[in-house]
Amino acid sequence: MKLKYLLSVILPLSLYSLNLSAVQAASQRCQPSLIIPAHSPAPAASKTEQTTPPSKQTIESDSLNQPSKATYLFEGNAILKQPGLVVSSDQITFDKTQQTAQFSGDVELRQDKLLIQADHAQLNQALQTTQLEKTRYQILPSRIHGRAKVVDIDDTSHQTILTDASLTACKETPAHAPDWKLSFETLKIDNAAQRAIGHNTVLRFKRVPIFYTPYFDYPLNDRATGLLFPKTGSYKSITQTKSLQYIALPYFFNIASNIDDTLTLIPMTQRGLALDNEFRYLGQNGRINHRTSLKTTVLQDTLEADQTRWRASINAQQNWGGGFSSDIIWHEVSDENFFADIPVETHLQTVTQTARRLAVNYRQEGLHAYARLMDTLRLRNAPLNYEKWPELGINYTHQSENLGYSLHADATEFILPDVTHTKPEALRVHLSPQVSYNTRNSYSHVTAQMIANQTQYQMHDNGYNTTGSNSHTRFIPQFAVRAGLIFERNFAFSGQDYTQTLEPEIQYLYTPYEDQSNLPLFDTANRSLAFSNLFALNRFTGSDRIGDANQVSTALTTKLLDAKGRQLAQAGIGQIHYLDDRRVALTGTSLQTDTASDIFITAGINYSSLYFSTTVQMAQKTGLLTNANSRLKYETKQHSNVMLTHTLQNNGTLSEIETLSLGAYTQIHNDWQVGAYSNYDIRNQQVRETRFGLRYDSCCWATEIVAEQTQLENGLYNDSIKIQFELKGISTPDNAFKKDLNRRFNF
Repeated sequence: MKLKYLLSVILPLSLYSLNLSAVQAASQRCQPSLIIPAHSPAPAASKTEQTTPPSKQTIESDSLNQPSKATYLFEGNAILKQPGLVVSSDQITFDKTQQTAQFSGDVELRQDKLLIQADHAQLNQALQTTQLEKTRYQILPSRIHGRAKVVDIDDTSHQTILTDASLTACKETPAHAPDWKLSFETLKIDNAAQRAIGHNTVLRFKRVPIFYTPYFDYPLNDRATGLLFPKTGSYKSITQTKSLQYIALPYFFNIASNIDDTLTLIPMTQRGLALDNEFRYLGQNGRINHRTSLKTTVLQDTLEADQTRWRASINAQQNWGGGFSSDIIWHEVSDENFFADIPVETHLQTVTQTARRLAVNYRQEGLHAYARLMDTLRLRNAPLNYEKWPELGINYTHQSENLGYSLHADATEFILPDVTHTKPEALRVHLSPQVSYNTRNSYSHVTAQMIANQTQYQMHDNGYNTTGSNSHTRFIPQFAVRAGLIFERNFAFSGQDYTQTLEPEIQYLYTPYEDQSNLPLFDTANRSLAFSNLFALNRFTGSDRIGDANQVSTALTTKLLDAKGRQLAQAGIGQIHYLDDRRVALTGTSLQTDTASDIFITAGINYSSLYFSTTVQMAQKTGLLTNANSRLKYETKQHSNVMLTHTLQNNGTLSEIETLSLGAYTQIHNDWQVGAYSNYDIRNQQVRETRFGLRYDSCCWATEIVAEQTQLENGLYNDSIKIQFELKGISTPDNAFKKDLNRRFNF
């Protein structure tokens, strides 16, 4: 009697049609009750025991009768046992000749991962069939459960048919129906073909039918092809004054274990139907790994005179083995307003450009060589930036005891995508070998560096070469020595041991002056605010300018460490003292005569639920704040967090920028969560973006509403509302607002 076969045919129904990770993550209060008590009383000492050869099965009961020569009647606490399986009922009738067993009266089946209750069960070992009537089953440990009027199992064909069946991951009591339930007129499970075929399937939510399909066919051993939950909302593009409504209806195709495709229909008011598709591939062959995502969208836009609008993008990473790898991030669109008008890739809705890259890398110990194409997809009102077509580079490092050797070399072709431009283009070759000496111990460190910067420009004959020559060569050496000490003191506070450090640091940097005013500017700018820039070897980023320097940088930093060496807090102050005037500038030859830089201050806390960091730049003469960058995150054990960023640039100048971003998310009840986000332009006193999210998250289902207002370039605002609905166990919990909040602050 192959009762154990029940496990192999009923388990796939739940294990592969539902998302168990979501169910298993639920708290104890959310789990459905066991249909059979986990610690049911052990059967009383059996008065009779019958072994039924040749199988390793035993049947126990309070009494045993033998109505005929081949028939055995077990009554009262009748229990059939075999390895990994226990079946109990009020009565078991075993026919040795027919090789059948009848179970009647409170039939209960227990296995490690399966519980079944039935009014009646009949097994035929000769025909290898099983039939259970009025069944209730439950899968462990997820506790997903369901019912079936009749379960017919055919062991020879490896098929099971459930008639009038249901399935849910929700709690169910006599007074409370499950929040959602799948119902099937019939469900055939073909264990040999690893397929499940359902007829007249209905999905009910709060007893209301919300989805019906007359037929579906999905795999038992993998992700299932089928509809995903829709999203709906409204939005207003920069080209419109009224909001448009849309609904996104995704359909998932499980092509193979490592290949899938999601086709989404997006009907939009006025614009028509957009088709959005995402193809994903994940492959591995030995040491070769591939990960690819290909997205396409097409729309016959009825609002734009039936204009065909489209986008395509690819995001792929490959590891070819032997140190070789590659990656590509590329976007193409039919027009510059595509992302502003169509609700796909909503994070690109208000941007003017997005980066694109194609790269091939080779890495071995101490060696990195690369070839790249880098440019931007220009959207509306995009600035005209240089593109790298291509950039070839190599980085090599070698350490021999205290001596270090390194080499950086790159060759970059800088071009402009707009044929109407009036700027120079060129091939730039930059070579930067370096020799360093390092010594370090527990209380000090010293590093001395010598660098030789060699740069050559070969200008293009495009009619806009304003540099005065077809080629330029520049050689600038650099010398730097940096040293620091570490003082420590141990102390105890409130019964805890701590260590405080005091770390003075000094660096001397010398870079001779070289007139670079006739060289083009391709990828060079002033450095952004960072405390580490006190010890940077060049006050500019990129290779087009190497600043002259005869300076001494000093800094004093203190850190607070716990007994395990974890940093709880830190603070620092530093300044650069100039021994000569600085003459190299981004443009022109403006002489900088200050004898000292602005004062840089940094502070940070990383303790328990609080994270805070700030770096400020204060004018050396006036003490006024010129630049600042601060970040804060506070998170409680009650699932609440507050995040804040503040940025100030060029305070008191015409190019001043000051913004404040504030986000918060909290659980106001067991089932209710609320969040808000705002980005405010302090200088112009304008709210750039506001978002509000409300989420109801019960044991069995969740819904989320996000209202958003984003400032557009024309001074108007895009008001949008997005609604998302989830049935736990069928769909993966998303919590889109919280994910987006963390992405924006990037903590």
